Amino acid sequence: MRAAALYVIVQLLAYGLDIGTFALLVERFAVAPLWANICAKAVAGCFAFFTHRHITFDAAAGGRLSDQALRYVLLLIANSVASSAMLALFMRVVPSPVMAKIIADVILIAVSFSLSKSVVFRGAKSGQGN
Repeated sequence: MRAAALYVIVQLLAYGLDIGTFALLVERFAVAPLWANICAKAVAGCFAFFTHRHITFDAAAGGRLSDQALRYVLLLIANSVASSAMLALFMRVVPSPVMAKIIADVILIAVSFSLSKSVVFRGAKSGQGN
């Protein structure tokens, strides 16, 4: 339970970076929503990786940084593709790109936690018994 609670807290902080970057790029700099989504995911992903590695899953001692980073980048790419596909779909029915992004990303939270715990930071101390 501890890892799940920490995951949610870190993801909320990362999501602040994600949605803030997305809104800034779309509304202030007129970047297309799908490109802004990818940029925002990269910014938030860097923050989330290091925070999850050191705090959520306490995995710094349990695995090589390069191995975990590679798995996280692959997960982030898959998440960005899924999020962008959902964003494109929801933008057809939701008038605000920001609201469409929020809906798409909320749907992906449980999947991301499960994959982070079992694939990216596998074998980490906090992942055992939670």
